[in-house]
Amino acid sequence: MVQAAQDPATEPDPLRERLLDAAARVFARKGYSGTRIMDVVAEAGLSTGAVYGRFASKNELLREAVCSRSAARLPSDVERVARVADLLVAGALRAEPLSDSEAMQLEAYVAARREPEVAQALAEAHRIFRRRAEPLLEAAHEDGTLAQDIDPDAFLYFIRTVHLGLMAQRAAGLAAPPGEGWADLIGRIVAFFGEPRYAGEADPAPEA
Repeated sequence: MVQAAQDPATEPDPLRERLLDAAARVFARKGYSGTRIMDVVAEAGLSTGAVYGRFASKNELLREAVCSRSAARLPSDVERVARVADLLVAGALRAEPLSDSEAMQLEAYVAARREPEVAQALAEAHRIFRRRAEPLLEAAHEDGTLAQDIDPDAFLYFIRTVHLGLMAQRAAGLAAPPGEGWADLIGRIVAFFGEPRYAGEADPAPEA
């Protein structure tokens, strides 16, 4: 049974967060099966007592790292852009190397084929992401990025699918085609989700 990631409303535990960050970095480098508890301890610069005082086992530590660090952190700058569509396009144009959190996400998806515990942790990470996505969905509806008649869960599934594919491309060092073609295509796809007045559709001609 996968335990949910620690509720952010509970009292913060800096050492717990330090261990989770260290677990994410080691997992990103070595994968799930290649990660040992002593690797995490060394990465965090703590003692084994700090681990077992907070987690019952290596598997519990790694499951929570997957849940808390793979739940696709949502952009914190929604209010600083004109529309949520701008964030979606910008995310699709990222080309830098993967962060530790992104690398761990990718490793988790690969490990989930053979490790049921990782698959369960990813399912929990999806539930966490869905809860966090509510403010983003509200903003997308308000600014016309997402039309009211489009299923929000289908929209989020599409966004996560594109995100995962782009992480795989970036991990392999495969850049988008040169020129403006990729940016133009992404812009058109994102526009499709929007209300007609934002998607560039012409207003109906007035009746004579």
